[in-house]
Amino acid sequence: MKKFRLFFLLILVTTLVSCSSDDSSNDTEEVVSNHFPLTVGNSWTYNNETAYEDGTFDNSQETISVASSNEAQGVTYYSLTSNLPPLQQGFVTGILTNGELTAADNQLIYNGELSINLSEMGIPDAENLTIPLVNVIMFDADANTGNTLTADLDNSFTQSIPVQGTDIPFTFEYDLETFQGDFLESYTTNEMSFEDVFSADIIVTIEINANFSGITIPVLDSQEAIQITNYYADNVGMIYSETAINYNFEAINLPTVPEIPDYSVNYSQTIESYTIVEE
Repeated sequence: MKKFRLFFLLILVTTLVSCSSDDSSNDTEEVVSNHFPLTVGNSWTYNNETAYEDGTFDNSQETISVASSNEAQGVTYYSLTSNLPPLQQGFVTGILTNGELTAADNQLIYNGELSINLSEMGIPDAENLTIPLVNVIMFDADANTGNTLTADLDNSFTQSIPVQGTDIPFTFEYDLETFQGDFLESYTTNEMSFEDVFSADIIVTIEINANFSGITIPVLDSQEAIQITNYYADNVGMIYSETAINYNFEAINLPTVPEIPDYSVNYSQTIESYTIVEE
């Protein structure tokens, strides 16, 4: 009887171990996102369009490429270049080629800077507003729609700008955030259909105040002045980008200070072709 019990226990243990092994082998493998393939030699060509508020347009074609990589503290960073000079680049490709990209944990991470031309805002003789971008998460394939990816990237600075012969201190405050957008089974752009697509948003909030003889005058109330939405396809990269820039200035109502007109411009970048190098 004891031998039978031992034999029964041996069979039971063997069966449990076998089942446990089968369960382990059936575990779902981790899905790795490749929505911006970072291999030296990869390239993307975009049709760029700039739409101004007066109804006029500018169009160009631009190719960006992964030109080089470097490693720091075990992390590989990739640098992109464009065939166009900076002032002729698309808005988002201009950002991408002005820094470095890396991929980790299904995220695309950017380090560089965003430069905003203040003279285009109607503020002459002002230096560009440069926003340092450190470890900004451009997208996260594991996040949910609406999740905040990067937050609290805010700062302020003051510069004196000549107004009617007098240097006036202007204080610029900004805040940049990124968000995960929609997940789409497919997306069509430029008559090309792509599968496994998601979007991600970048929003820059800007506020401007001026100091006139010790009195703070609002010039630009806090507003989401720059809104970017990028679309990424698996094993392709960015396939479409749209950027809306709107500055709605306040009425200053000072006889010696000219009014600053509102400013609006829209940028789009549509994929024309791409080359992805086999690793």
